Amino acid sequence: MEDTSLAADTAQIVEARSAWFIPIAIVAAGIILALSVYVVRSTAVLGVPEGDVSALREVSDEDHIIGNPAAPVVIIEYADIDSSYAKSFQATMEQLMTEYAPGGQVAWVYRHFPLIDQHRNSMTHAEAAECAASLGGPDSFWRFISLVQTLAPGNQQFSPSRYETVIAGLGIDQARFTECMAAHPFRNRVSNDISNAIAIGAEGSPYTVIIIRGEKVIPIDGALPYDAMKKVIQEAIAKAQ
Repeated sequence: MEDTSLAADTAQIVEARSAWFIPIAIVAAGIILALSVYVVRSTAVLGVPEGDVSALREVSDEDHIIGNPAAPVVIIEYADIDSSYAKSFQATMEQLMTEYAPGGQVAWVYRHFPLIDQHRNSMTHAEAAECAASLGGPDSFWRFISLVQTLAPGNQQFSPSRYETVIAGLGIDQARFTECMAAHPFRNRVSNDISNAIAIGAEGSPYTVIIIRGEKVIPIDGALPYDAMKKVIQEAIAKAQ
């Protein structure tokens, strides 16, 4: 068990990093897909990913989403919670959503893509985030991810043995969380996210697809930095208008 000072620090982190989150359920909508590819790993350009972006699963009210359900620009991210690239991109998206979510122009959808061969606990983290959401409400999903990544930054991998501190910081009952994790009610959900990520061409984390109303879909392989991602979003909003 973590000491009381760490628990207090955890609570402060949760409060500071979750104030702006506005998770909203999104209504399923038909999406016409075409292909336009951005391929980036941080600032390094890679090859065009294989896969069929038309296999992208439609966004539904079962997805985790921040922003306006009717936003003209929807960003769908497939990510591994322990991935250092995903941690960087998470911080970028949190900052960008404070700018764009209130105006209703951009929505952000998070789906799981744990890289089990690289991060042995990544599947467990994905299930834990879902358990947190089921017990603490939609906002707890985002707060769980944010807190885990804050407590294990960069290349550090978060240990499930520290879940107790995270769950306490989220105000979720420990016994109910433990019961949820033992039952694995969300394993199929996570597996379905993984399958869809692979089907559309994802090979690493994060892998992002930007849907622009009336325009082509933009896949992004990797973690664009803040300035580059902001430019992509601004151009996407302009096209949607």
